[in-house]
Amino acid sequence: MAPRAPELPPEVPPQPGGWMPWPRRNQLRASDQDREQAVTELAEHHTQGRISSDELSERTSLAYQARTNGDLSQLMADLPGQARGPIVAWEALRSLRKAGPFPGLGYAGFWPRAGGLFIDVTLLGVVTQGLRGLANQNTPATVLLGILPLAYFVALWASTGQTLGMWLAGVRVVRQEDGGRLGLRRSLVRLVGYLVNTATCFAGFAWAGVDRRKQGWHDKMAGSYVVRRLR
Repeated sequence: MAPRAPELPPEVPPQPGGWMPWPRRNQLRASDQDREQAVTELAEHHTQGRISSDELSERTSLAYQARTNGDLSQLMADLPGQARGPIVAWEALRSLRKAGPFPGLGYAGFWPRAGGLFIDVTLLGVVTQGLRGLANQNTPATVLLGILPLAYFVALWASTGQTLGMWLAGVRVVRQEDGGRLGLRRSLVRLVGYLVNTATCFAGFAWAGVDRRKQGWHDKMAGSYVVRRLR
């Protein structure tokens, strides 16, 4: 008679909303819903004082990069399985917006961005108007008139992350993966996004006012964030 195989202990089902280390659950690929749930729980812990704003920002960034549920569980390992007490969704969203994508940086709001762009457009308009008077008599002035907007936005985004208007508004454009400089290629794509936004009656610019990460269509095309320093 063949020996009887040992019985395996019954698998404990995962609790709703928790990130306890169940082996089979941890090996599963994390879905977008899993990541959003983890981020929401982190925001709840932040509002209850368990983690700082910098910790929330760092863990939120890691949560969106997580590949498996095990990666998400590691982010919650030193926290209770579920935050205690009620919390409204608006408070969680406010915590995320305040924390921003990287430690010490928050997402720049719509109005500072709009103010910075208004300053840039006004500045370019004044300079362009002055060059038009020379364009008919000076070939270099004509060439400069054509490439000025391209050189202004692309060169400054790629090198410093700030135009003059953005500097005055206290904001900066960075890569969304690591907060580094945008670089030439992405800056060009971002400028093309400006043209798309203009062609759609500025809907792409307005999108930054409702997007959770304050990205306009040009930011989504280029993979960029506009950020501000948290005080």
